[in-house]
Amino acid sequence: MIGANFTDSTAMVIVFLSIASFGNGLASITWSPVSALAPERLLGLTGGMFNFIGNLSAIATPIVIGLLVTDVSFAPGFVYMTVVTAVGIASYVFLIGRVEHVRS
Repeated sequence: MIGANFTDSTAMVIVFLSIASFGNGLASITWSPVSALAPERLLGLTGGMFNFIGNLSAIATPIVIGLLVTDVSFAPGFVYMTVVTAVGIASYVFLIGRVEHVRS
């Protein structure tokens, strides 16, 4: 997404934002591990907490970007989203251990 900040071409901005939207679509794939790994008796609670945390980020992100962006440049907003994306990728790569179903 940060690449959109460094181009004057409308077509390239669309390309960069399309790639970012594709990544967002891939992020939605996380529902499959939640439903596959959560204990059957706690599936509703697990899904509810999953949605709660996701919705918190959906509320916080526009607020943070609104505070970061100036009248001159949207670059700090792009940097923020790039950092959040990198932290998310690093979390999946380094923090998630062996994935297996939790028995209840």
